[in-house]
Amino acid sequence: MQPKPYPVPDLLLWRRLLAGEVPAFEEIMREHYTALFRYGTKFSRDRALIQDAIQDVFLEVWEKRAHIDDQIPPKPYLMASVRRRIHRLTNSSPPVLNADAPENNPFDIEFSVEESFIRTEETLKLAQHLSSLLNGLPPRQQEAVYLKFFHEMSRDEISEVMHIAPQSVSNLLQTAIKWLKVNWSKNLALGILVWIKAYLIGTFLQRL
Repeated sequence: MQPKPYPVPDLLLWRRLLAGEVPAFEEIMREHYTALFRYGTKFSRDRALIQDAIQDVFLEVWEKRAHIDDQIPPKPYLMASVRRRIHRLTNSSPPVLNADAPENNPFDIEFSVEESFIRTEETLKLAQHLSSLLNGLPPRQQEAVYLKFFHEMSRDEISEVMHIAPQSVSNLLQTAIKWLKVNWSKNLALGILVWIKAYLIGTFLQRL
């Protein structure tokens, strides 16, 4: 499966950064800092440590820009770098290549109910149920789901970030989606299930 096309302006900025253009470096920092910080909070609650990790990553990018492949999109590259840096700063186990290895790398995600979905009390209950199911996934499955559906990354991009094989990414996502669908149908009547899938998660659970 070919990676989906990356936004051209972002990739052009990235290439200008790698060519040594300071304004492009500053723009990439502004554009990606918030997403990188939020991603960092999934591994640590220490805000200062996360900020240090991001700063270290951007400093390293600038210093080693001549050796970075300009065909690699900036978002997965930066997220993978921040992930590794936080693991080093927290002295936790390094990312593993085997997705079936023990879950020794925490991913502390907290899926929450989006206010834009709340129209009625019934909708609130259903959305809370979905959030509960998402938070019940194992850490690696949560991370794969987070990158796939919240950052719209391709399988290869997720592979780059999580440092696992592309097939392992597919396995994680397929297992997560299957578990979500099974447990969703166990807890709700069929009619409600059909309605909520169309209204609330139709574009979520069926985009894989």
